Parts: sequence; structure tokens; C-alpha cells
Amino acid sequence: MGIRFIASDVDGTILPRGGEISQRTRAAVRLCGEQGVPFVIASGRWYVSAKEIADRLELRDGYMIIANGGAVVDMAGKPLMEWVMSRDAAWRAYEIIRRYDVMANSFVRNAVYRVNTAALKRPVHGLGDYLGGAYHMVNDDRSLFESRGLTFPYKLEAYGDDPAVLAKLRAELVEAGFSVSSAYADNLEVMSAGCGKGAAVQWLASRLGIAREACMAFGDNLNDLSMLDAVGWPVAVENAVPELRAIAWIIAPECAQDGVAQTIERALKGEIA
Repeated sequence: MGIRFIASDVDGTILPRGGEISQRTRAAVRLCGEQGVPFVIASGRWYVSAKEIADRLELRDGYMIIANGGAVVDMAGKPLMEWVMSRDAAWRAYEIIRRYDVMANSFVRNAVYRVNTAALKRPVHGLGDYLGGAYHMVNDDRSLFESRGLTFPYKLEAYGDDPAVLAKLRAELVEAGFSVSSAYADNLEVMSAGCGKGAAVQWLASRLGIAREACMAFGDNLNDLSMLDAVGWPVAVENAVPELRAIAWIIAPECAQDGVAQTIERALKGEIA
């Protein structure tokens, strides 16, 4: 069975740290479109920043998986499906997170709320409105965080500079029954059990009538584990964490060497089947 659906993480997978989307990657994504193979971004980013990547890839139609699998949206940001935390679950996770000196983030449909940004010893994006005020990023307004950010969020995040603190926080959140992964070494991604990129990829592929065996996914970090588990062709880039490399069927060249593009080219030529 040939590859009929491709999902890919962004940061560290098709976008090198501090780099740009390459011409070869854009060409590979364009080739997917020409051959009728959906190429879907599956990112921890919220809609606004995921759409920036889609624009760089010249993706005009189709879908994106955002907020670590919290939602499947169209290119205009309209949700087709959402996986949210209940308010009770969000509060329980937040009550654990706020006992630690970390920055807490909440991703809801139209905003990102942050508190305790001082926990990071580096600048973070300031308060701002995006797309005519349709999307917001709000820093250090605890009242808004607790009233709006904890009302059916897609995910919560914790960012910190101390790995030992994050390890203790991860263990406590897992013990409490939450799904906990990481997109970077300094963060935790917190969702309700069973949620994540994998659930979103499964849902979207099923909606498009594409069998698991015909789906390929690319990733580099722990928040990509469920996505690679959900497809017939799991691919880790060379720079991926060991846990992801261990479950991958294919190890692609690293992100900076256009490993995703190289593998897509082979797949669409029928060299991977």
C-alpha cells in the first residue's frame, strides 16, 4: 500500500532551531499536493504560529493539527475537531504546576495565557493581539489565566530552567493521571489522558478515509511519540530523542539536512512501500 497521508511535526523536524524552511522541503510538500497526498502540520504551536509555517510551505488548503493535538483546524483556523481538558481537570493540573517555580501556559481556542514568566531567565513574547484581535497572547494576568485559560484548554504547558524541577513536576502530573510529553528539553506538555497528536492524526486520517497503513508521520521529540504510534510508517529524524528513534521504522537524515523532504521524495517515488 502506498503512502496516502503525511503528518509532520515542525520545530526540530522540518524547521531547524534558528533556521528556515528549506526550498527542498517546500518542493517536497508541493509534490505531495501534486500527487494528491495530504501533507498536514502536526505541531505544539497554536493556530497563529502554525499558520506562519503553513504559509511558508505554501499550503493553501487542507488541515493543521495544532496545540499538540488539541485541535484539527482548517487553514482559516476553524476547528473541525477539538480535544479539550475539562475545567476540573485543567484546575487539578494547574494546582500541581503552580507549586513549582515554572512558567505556566494555557492554550485555548483563541488565546495563549501565561503566568509566572519571571521563572524563565530569558525574554518571552509580550502581550499582543493577532489577526485583528481574533487571537491573543496574554502574559502574567493571573485572573484571566484562571478564568479563561482554565476553561476547556487544549493543553497546559510548564517551562523551567531546572531539569530536576521539571522531572519532579512530570512525575507528579503523571501520577495524577495526565498525559505528559515534551516538545523541548525545558518544557512539559500536559493534556488529558489519551489526547495528543496521535489521536488527532487517527481522527483526521479516518475522516479522509485513509487507512493507518497508508499514513506516514515525522517527529523529533517526546510529544511526537503518540503520532508515530498512530501510523503505519513512523519516521524519526536523525536528531530525534532516543525514545522516538526506538519506535521509528525509518530514521531520516537530521532536520538541518532536509530529512523529511528526502524521505517524502523516496516515498512518493514508491521507494518506500
